[in-house]
Amino acid sequence: MIASPFNSFPRIYLIVSLFTLSSLLLFSSCDLMDSGKEAIEEESKEAVSEARKKIIEESNTFTFDLLSMVAQENAQESFFLSPLSITLAFGMALNGAYGYTYDQMRDFFGLQGLSNEEINENFQALSRYLTERDPLVRLQIANSVWYRDSFEVLTDFLEANRHFFDAEIESLDFSDPKAPDIINAWIHEKTHGLIDEMIEDISPQTVLFLINALYFQGDWAIQFDPEQTRDAPFTMVNGEQTMVPMMQVSEEFYHYSGDDWKVIDVPYGDHHYRFTAFLPADQKSDNNFAKSFSRQQYQDLLGRLSKDTVDVYIPRFEIDFDYENIKEDLIHMGLTYPFSKDRLADFSRISANEPLEISDVMHRAVISVDEEGSEAAAVTVIEIIRTSIGEPERAVIRLNRPFIFFIRDAASDSILFMGFYAGT
Repeated sequence: MIASPFNSFPRIYLIVSLFTLSSLLLFSSCDLMDSGKEAIEEESKEAVSEARKKIIEESNTFTFDLLSMVAQENAQESFFLSPLSITLAFGMALNGAYGYTYDQMRDFFGLQGLSNEEINENFQALSRYLTERDPLVRLQIANSVWYRDSFEVLTDFLEANRHFFDAEIESLDFSDPKAPDIINAWIHEKTHGLIDEMIEDISPQTVLFLINALYFQGDWAIQFDPEQTRDAPFTMVNGEQTMVPMMQVSEEFYHYSGDDWKVIDVPYGDHHYRFTAFLPADQKSDNNFAKSFSRQQYQDLLGRLSKDTVDVYIPRFEIDFDYENIKEDLIHMGLTYPFSKDRLADFSRISANEPLEISDVMHRAVISVDEEGSEAAAVTVIEIIRTSIGEPERAVIRLNRPFIFFIRDAASDSILFMGFYAGT
């Protein structure tokens, strides 16, 4: 795990759903409750449900599968990631896949029944919708394709990603020691300095990088007064208590307080984007609830939200999470063909001349939550390499110890002579 630059704050656990496509349903449905916004929000919700429903719905399933997986692996630590960033990066990769590899990638993200063009068009429209959603919140989505300057990439692959994903296309000498710095500088710029180093070195086999970067900055619609922030006890996963800077405000929010869960829904900007936290009401301190938290629970709890004055206490915190096991988790979840070294990976729509495979997936996300609002960024990098098939390894036999030998007729297998050589 990459060391966090946010050393001044305790690391805490909180289920946050910034950037997850599942949260988009929350943003739309909760907005309908806001006075004066019903007509606008109804129109927005209808637009999303008609044109992007399949991508959003199936991405929700991916989001909660991923939540369960990551919660199991990070039992004692905070984590933060962006399913949207991962999905967009693989959306670009899908334009290069073919055959069984294409089918598995498409089905893994729940896009069966849609043509490649429909998938691209829906990703394009969804990205535009999100970035234009709230003029008071900054959400930027950036994509890029970086390929080795000596590697021939099919034009259709590049143009599909340029047109539908607005991807920047760059040819680069990967053998140049400065190449990682050039790519990292792009990441640094697109995440406004929150993430600055994803590529350490480039293998001679690497021919392509597909990168998605997300940046989010939103001020709370209802500000927290910094003078009201106080150090308060926080029970960690292991049951021990620590002191954290606890922000507080008393205002009208959508919330739910039941015998099972407590939910608080805090709006950003013009109330389109929300910070929504789910806390077990029975004061559990471990994260077992995160491992089993389902999409059905999520939707059920959102349906119970009501607006009323509530005292809200939220820790001021920062998380820097390097999702080191993302490749293994994707394979465990069923995405196997793109990573296969046994000629199963088929990316022949990237190159018709060389067999390719995805060698690695990297994902890192950071978030800072304070009295003003939240700033967050996420980056997903897909590395594609030449498949190392090569010539079969030749057997080596050295008769350098005593051995038995025969002289025989090959056709009838009749043994004519038999011997044993001991060196003397």
